Amino acid sequence: MSNLTFTMIKPEAVEAGNTGAILNKIEKAGFRIVSLKKVSLSAERAGIFYDVHKERPFYSELVSYMSSGPIVAAISRKR
Repeated sequence: MSNLTFTMIKPEAVEAGNTGAILNKIEKAGFRIVSLKKVSLSAERAGIFYDVHKERPFYSELVSYMSSGPIVAAISRKR
């Protein structure tokens, strides 16, 4: 099985128009993007994704932030 890397470009970076620049840096680092999707996380879905942090004091702020706007999820593979 090949190694895959998951990248999540957060709402602030997507809103600022930095998605292309971030993906370009990933590719220049020797990775090939194999899957890409722009999605909006509901608070429930963000909560499930970050469940590992549920007991941490920043959990609710993290869930709120990650569901505040669209994110770009990418899977890449080292070339």
